[in-house]
Amino acid sequence: MKILIVDDERTALRDLERALRKVVPEAEISMADEVDMAVALCREQAFDVAFLDILMPEKDGLNLAREMKQIRPIMNIVMVTAYPQYALDAMKLYVSDYILKPAMTEDLKNALANLRNPVQEKQKGLFVRCFGNFEVFWNGEVVRFSRAKVKELFAYLIDRKGSTATNAELRAILWKDDVSDDQKQRKYFAQIVYELRQKLEELGCGEIFAQSRDSYALIPEKIPCDYYLALNREADAMARYEGEYMSQYEWAVNRLGFLAKN
Repeated sequence: MKILIVDDERTALRDLERALRKVVPEAEISMADEVDMAVALCREQAFDVAFLDILMPEKDGLNLAREMKQIRPIMNIVMVTAYPQYALDAMKLYVSDYILKPAMTEDLKNALANLRNPVQEKQKGLFVRCFGNFEVFWNGEVVRFSRAKVKELFAYLIDRKGSTATNAELRAILWKDDVSDDQKQRKYFAQIVYELRQKLEELGCGEIFAQSRDSYALIPEKIPCDYYLALNREADAMARYEGEYMSQYEWAVNRLGFLAKN
């Protein structure tokens, strides 16, 4: 289990860390005493649970919880505070629990035993997340792509669900129909395709990528993906859909209507 603790008071951070280590000694625990640090850690790592203080000088814990939910939609959030009047606002955010300071061992046990999104064993190998922001994971860790357009190319081919996309179609998506220098764009696109293939080969899953002349596709049967699982009526996968799909890409908005109907 991976846990993040956020509190601007370092003494409170250490106290909560010690209490959690008694409850879950095997957990990986990270700490942040600043909001920006907490957001950066949330982007870098897939935490199972985040324990957030509510009153902090830069941004209150409720707004931080909203931002973290945008980044990690299925991350569990537990609010920890000395002020019970914030409980209702916290619960409106669908947090997993609300604990009053000082956090008692029994409170932490109950919170971890009744998480809104139960912690599952870390996904082995490749996993693609489309709900929320598009991310690719390998053994539970975020895959870093050489360029943003390499990641976007992979995202678009995932969205195609095995249907082929032509060179021209993909370049129109990646460059929004800008053909001011067609020859240069073609060379750049060839480099992006090469880097995507290279990354997949590096991960040991190069066989999921198919290319034939000027058309490209992925083989969905070989790709664990929340979107594909939801299409197959996997209840756990569909439960993760909260109205957002590949949020960072404008072209992905076309899929929202389809998902809403299903």
